[in-house]
Amino acid sequence: MTSTIAWLDASSEEQRRMRDIIRLFADRDSRDELGLGQVRDALGDILFPGSSTLHTRARYLLFIPWIYQEAAARNKKPGWASAQERKLISAIRSSEDSGGLLGSRAGQALKTLPSSIYWAALGTYGIRLDNTLTRELALESSSSDRAAEPGEGGRFSIWSPTMPKAPESFPGEVPDGFAMTHDEAAWLRERMLTAAPDSLFAHLLEHPPDSSSKSAWLDSSALSATGNARQWLDDAHRFSSVMHGAQLLYNLLLAELHRSEGYRDDDQYIDRYRDSLGKWQEGLAAIDLAEAGAVRQMLNRIHVDRDRPIHPRSTAFITAWYDIVRELGSGQVADSRGVREFVRKREISHKGSLSRLKNPKRLQNWAGGSGAGALNYRWSYVQGTIGDIFDGLARGQSEVVNA
Repeated sequence: MTSTIAWLDASSEEQRRMRDIIRLFADRDSRDELGLGQVRDALGDILFPGSSTLHTRARYLLFIPWIYQEAAARNKKPGWASAQERKLISAIRSSEDSGGLLGSRAGQALKTLPSSIYWAALGTYGIRLDNTLTRELALESSSSDRAAEPGEGGRFSIWSPTMPKAPESFPGEVPDGFAMTHDEAAWLRERMLTAAPDSLFAHLLEHPPDSSSKSAWLDSSALSATGNARQWLDDAHRFSSVMHGAQLLYNLLLAELHRSEGYRDDDQYIDRYRDSLGKWQEGLAAIDLAEAGAVRQMLNRIHVDRDRPIHPRSTAFITAWYDIVRELGSGQVADSRGVREFVRKREISHKGSLSRLKNPKRLQNWAGGSGAGALNYRWSYVQGTIGDIFDGLARGQSEVVNA
């Protein structure tokens, strides 16, 4: 059977990043059943600018500009650059480091190209200097035109003039695959630090996280951040912890309805979510819920930082849930008729005809979890990107030691 995510595809080694993407599409943060996505995505952007749950390997941030520079230099049409991206699949597949390859199984049939997935990040990190250009328009600018800044005269190149050069055999042969050289990793790290100063991402580019940590607030390097970065981390942790209760209660409602409608003949999912709500209650004891206005202050800070207000209905739901947890207590939400109705109405209002609580077909197809995972703000993907960079930096050091 053809994979429903064949456009992303996975390597035969089933790299960690790819497994995370598969889990993403199956459940986790990708499902926004209660309308938390706008805040989740805003916090992810603030904590880790330029990141995405679709990013697999950091060297794509170099591969794509190299292809587009070559296409522009040859005065080629957009189709040529797309063909080179597909050609790159075969080159990396046979390399020493191919984990996280987009299109490893789909090959030339890959529909969503890496340039589409990484285009926004290239602008965020200052690798692509003109954020207004589409991929097609990017090819109209010759890679030989080098103006340091847009306003300095002459024709402006859309790519950073300091970018490392592509290997001579690229893209036909890429022996090292996704493994970056020391110079490439150092340059990319500097781009990210310049683009995202004072962020948690910048802090972690100086103090790499533990690859085994499950979330940013369980990582010693992340917890050593100070100032604005630490404040946003604490806000994100609190938001994830508090709102996870609403996500679990929603899934408990689904489990009970799924059982009562005869789609399941046991209480496995009901027991699972009651147990999860109990653990959530225990974990929430360590969270400082602060004063009633704390969550509103966080939402206002997001508005200011992102220059985009949170939807009023989302704001109302989030602030009301905070008040429920503070005033009623986390231990009573599972059996409170009023709280259950509050969550039920929110899902129906947010999802409309796609509501699982109202649409029998959607309920029947429920597989035991829908948006039940705690918000993690792309953590595993950020770990992978930073890991690639520090691997490249270490590679240069090892070469010096072995010389």
